[in-house]
Amino acid sequence: MKSERYEMQIHKSEFKPLSFDNSFKLEIVSSLDDSTELHFKNIISSIDTRLSDWDERPTIDDVSDRLKGISKCTLFFHKDFDEVIGWGWFSNVFTYDWINEVHPLPTKKSIYWGGTYVRKELNLPRNTGVQLYNYGFKYFLDNNEYMYGYMDDWNKAPIKICHKIGGRQFNFIK
Repeated sequence: MKSERYEMQIHKSEFKPLSFDNSFKLEIVSSLDDSTELHFKNIISSIDTRLSDWDERPTIDDVSDRLKGISKCTLFFHKDFDEVIGWGWFSNVFTYDWINEVHPLPTKKSIYWGGTYVRKELNLPRNTGVQLYNYGFKYFLDNNEYMYGYMDDWNKAPIKICHKIGGRQFNFIK
């Protein structure tokens, strides 16, 4: 049975961030190069270990294809770690694989963000997930009118976070 999904939308006027922790930072990556490849490999290694049963987990080749195509990446950092602690992917169209467009977003001046992952093997602060969404939503809503995303319905934590910071259920996937 195919998993159900929770689709969401937020307008910039609805964003209600939780308390920001300035020990985190978000970096936008639009190409794979020597300075970013190690960060991507560290996340992929974490995914390989933590989600080894995920048949379609991303490889470094997938990252390269994504960045050469329709998507860009947000890398997430914390001041106490020398390496990336998480990521998220974004595009100005809807995509399942971050490489191929499925359809346009329903509104102009919009962004689609998803595929977020936080490394679990690190001893991260408890508020890391909330901060990833705070920083991501702020960045995208400072630069767009609307944001869209979806989560598998079993993935309750990001659904709760999205609601707390102003997102609402909105079906946009055709």
